[in-house]
Amino acid sequence: MKTNRLLPLVLTIIGLAMVMLPTAETCSCLPQHPQTAFCDSQYVIVAQVLRKTASKNEAMDAYKIAIKKEYKMSDEARQLLNHGKLYTSTMDSACGIKLKPSTLYAIAANSEQVGLCDFIRPYDELSLVEKRGLAGVYRKGCKCKINHCWDDKCHQRLGSCNWTPFAPKGICETSYGSCVPAGVTKKNGAPIKCHWRRSPRFGQCVAENSPKYP
Repeated sequence: MKTNRLLPLVLTIIGLAMVMLPTAETCSCLPQHPQTAFCDSQYVIVAQVLRKTASKNEAMDAYKIAIKKEYKMSDEARQLLNHGKLYTSTMDSACGIKLKPSTLYAIAANSEQVGLCDFIRPYDELSLVEKRGLAGVYRKGCKCKINHCWDDKCHQRLGSCNWTPFAPKGICETSYGSCVPAGVTKKNGAPIKCHWRRSPRFGQCVAENSPKYP
């Protein structure tokens, strides 16, 4: 019984180590909830990769893109993307990524130079909640903060939601949840309390991702 209780924590630690520990062959970055990516990014778009194209910098790959949907775009980002190109390092150790021509991607980033630590996902692989979130629903929760939590005993901070990205609950909050204000705010409008709003699919997701014991 004790071993069963410890297993989720062990899996969490292993998963965190795989993401965080830098090596000569990998880059490292914390997992990011799509809501955080939306709120912290200068632009959020759905773009089709047209082709890999020539790059003046030998250390960078260049991809020609066509923006299909624009959900968030600062003036600075609009200028950066005006040429219709994204750049990424040619090296995995510098968080370079490979994009597939003709594929539609959801992208949330702050520069025309993108990498593994940015939110870049094939659009077809997103859940309906993620698609709607990136289209604007996540904006409702941008005053809330999503805190990383590596076990089930994290302190609940004001104006935030705890998120355990490698646990079944956290995995499903990624695909089927958003962190939103709970109604109580400070005088400046900042939320005092936030909570997870989960879609009906959340419970089924948790059941599918929970460890199965004999």
